[in-house]
Amino acid sequence: MFKRDSARVAFLVCVGFCVEVPCGNLVIACFTP
Repeated sequence: MFKRDSARVAFLVCVGFCVEVPCGNLVIACFTP
């Protein structure tokens, strides 16, 4: 049970990171003249 929960948390963190990085780069590109 705990192992499955930790795997789910790791998955969510990975997905959040994979989504946040391109979005962050896009924001930087938009605000960089």
